[in-house]
Amino acid sequence: MRDFWQDIQYGLRTLRKSPGFTVVALLTLAIGIGANTAIFSFVDGVLLKPLPYANADRIMRVLEKPPGSPDARNGISTLNFLDWQRQNTVFQYMAARTGGSVTLTGNGNPVQLRGQRMSAHGFDILGVQAVLGRTFAADEDQPGKSKVAVLSNALWATQFGSDPTVVGRVIQLDNEPHVVIGVLPAGSAFDRTFAQIFRPLVFQPENMTRNFHWFGAMALLKPGVTVEKAKAEMDAIGQRIARDYPDSNKGWSVAVDPLTEVTVGPQLKKSLYVLLAAVGMVLLIGCANLANLTLARGTVREREVAIRVSVGASRWRLIQQFLTESVLLSLLGGLLGVALGYALIAGLKAALPPFSLPSEATITLDSRVLLFAIGLSILTGLVFGLAPAIQATRSDLAGSMKEGSRGSSTGGAKHRLRSALVVTEVALAFLLLAGSGLLIRSFFAMQQVETGFNSENVITAGLPTSEKRFVTTEALNTYLRQVVSNLESLPGVRDVALTSALPMQGWGYGMPFQIADKPIVDRANRKACFFKMVSPSYFRTIGMTFVKGRGLADGDVKGAPPVTVINETMARKHFPNEEPVGKRILIQEIVPGKTALGPEIPWEVVGVVKDEKVGSLDETRDNPGMYVSKEQSPTFGQALVVRAAMDPLRLQNAIADAVHQVNKDQALTDFKTLDQIKMESMAGNRLNSIMLGGFAMVALLLSAIGIYGVISYSVVQRTHEIGIRAAMGARAADVVGLILKRGVLMAGLGLGIGLLGALALTQLLTTLLFGVGARDPLTMAGVAGVLAVVALLASYLPARRAAKVDPMICLRYE
Repeated sequence: MRDFWQDIQYGLRTLRKSPGFTVVALLTLAIGIGANTAIFSFVDGVLLKPLPYANADRIMRVLEKPPGSPDARNGISTLNFLDWQRQNTVFQYMAARTGGSVTLTGNGNPVQLRGQRMSAHGFDILGVQAVLGRTFAADEDQPGKSKVAVLSNALWATQFGSDPTVVGRVIQLDNEPHVVIGVLPAGSAFDRTFAQIFRPLVFQPENMTRNFHWFGAMALLKPGVTVEKAKAEMDAIGQRIARDYPDSNKGWSVAVDPLTEVTVGPQLKKSLYVLLAAVGMVLLIGCANLANLTLARGTVREREVAIRVSVGASRWRLIQQFLTESVLLSLLGGLLGVALGYALIAGLKAALPPFSLPSEATITLDSRVLLFAIGLSILTGLVFGLAPAIQATRSDLAGSMKEGSRGSSTGGAKHRLRSALVVTEVALAFLLLAGSGLLIRSFFAMQQVETGFNSENVITAGLPTSEKRFVTTEALNTYLRQVVSNLESLPGVRDVALTSALPMQGWGYGMPFQIADKPIVDRANRKACFFKMVSPSYFRTIGMTFVKGRGLADGDVKGAPPVTVINETMARKHFPNEEPVGKRILIQEIVPGKTALGPEIPWEVVGVVKDEKVGSLDETRDNPGMYVSKEQSPTFGQALVVRAAMDPLRLQNAIADAVHQVNKDQALTDFKTLDQIKMESMAGNRLNSIMLGGFAMVALLLSAIGIYGVISYSVVQRTHEIGIRAAMGARAADVVGLILKRGVLMAGLGLGIGLLGALALTQLLTTLLFGVGARDPLTMAGVAGVLAVVALLASYLPARRAAKVDPMICLRYE
């Protein structure tokens, strides 16, 4: 222990004597360890930590599984779910859950709250208790007992001022009184989830169908029941239902998946692992640089080593001293790295799109992350310090003593090791630059995607309407026409439309269909298309282009022949080599205000429009779809689309005022321009590109420093040789060529190894790329060119300096 403290004290003195080396080393370590700490905190929070629920390994996600694909999952119909509940023997509880956003009124302007409705045992399955009040009682998902609400802690703080007396308060939700019965814990998953307020899910008579799939479910396994047994039993129940109700369930079954396996999507998982690998490479490049610097310092310290050996120090004792210095330096760099990591964590959390991480993920600089940082710091010190320590303690005693303070001969082994480290740096930098280059090219390819609409000067907003407010669909449509009329009269407004699903925000409805003159397919096994209810002005407002036929018209109202406009994908896939206009597509009626399907409606195709992006910009799957008039297929879920003659954000207040002139309690949600929606669609890809690109730039800089350092050191060691060559008539260009040769050789080897590695490893990025191949030759050539230029420049600067040295000074060097 005494030797250990002596080594630490000696190491601190040594570092103080070399401030330049110490500063460079600390900065390199801080960047490498800080980046690793930040990314590991996300990997740990998202992938490694257990879910923050009691009995998380017993919680299952339960959904319906449609025919045709073993991996497909679908929502659940009410009667199927109730059969599951009654017939299963493997679950302690089953709970249905679905969205349930509501408008809070009675306290200033109406506020739309993101909500969720769930069965009474939903909180029991998750093992969550309220910090104030209680959660749902067992019978509060029954008719007449459901007017209660549980608040997330975040909503309690922002909307109710953390009032401890909120429990028992009556609040108006969709103009109906509800009693606040509880507040959930602070900092829990419920503060990070989409929903802010939770109400019981009550199945009403109009919900009792098998052909309308509208909610999900979760369940808690009974103690001792395995996942395999649960899957087998639920599959048997699903087969019985399919046999007894073939019209709605033929070929359908039940999917039981552990919540731990479905919480994190495959794209997020791969992105995190790619970023972790990237920061690991940055740290390895930093280690190689520090090893080279330490080797150089080791040469200067050969006399010191020789003296210590002459007075009896063993080689192991000297290695221990060198390693202690390296680990001490690494721990100091790790301390700075933790501070940098904390800042990076905060920055990344702020930059992430909302709800892009699972609500169960807790991203903090906690004890687990700190232990990782400490362990990584120690390992880093050992990695960059071991080889220099071994090399430094191999010095020839007599030679070192004779050379005095100038240092001993460099030796071929040290040259080879330093060169190998630089080759490694270049290869790793190539990998990072190739990966970031592919992601950046992918990001730019996304920006060129044809969306099918013109996003300039278009603003959108949610217009939630409660089915309880309107007795008939005629009353609903009359109200919506009044809202549109008020908006159209605003100065600066060019067009106004309504839609059941905004561009790039999903399908809205996905409906099974049957083409009228094609062979009949069982309803339970029909293909589906997206089904949007829009106002006739929708196509004009967002600037869609018609291929043939006409759009929807103001005369396409209830009582008129039902008509539809289909997109190009629908026409291409389901009407190949035939004229789609005039064809009829059979789709069951979506009964307004109910989770039920009515009789089949024969929708006549009157037009074909170019495809509108219904998902993200990098989505590649086909999305056949139909547009129908909201007058002929009314729905309570609508959104406003307004095209302006100016910056549409300047109209936000005017739009709200115009709507509130019709209904002062009407909430408007999520004001966004179509350009903002497009940018949000690319936010994850942009962040990946920026982060990987940033790490690649750091790697490029470190590689350049490494090459420069090795070539500069080589010049110093060969000063005498350079003087002799100059004295014998060598030109400056000859000296430059001599020095450049080594740099080019190291860079070339690194580029070759890096290219081979990139061709193999970039295949892992395939699912993260769009519009560019994982082995894109243009990217690989560009990366090689950039690295070659940087390496040439890093080699040329010391070579040019060597060529300018006076030969007489060189000859006197030793």
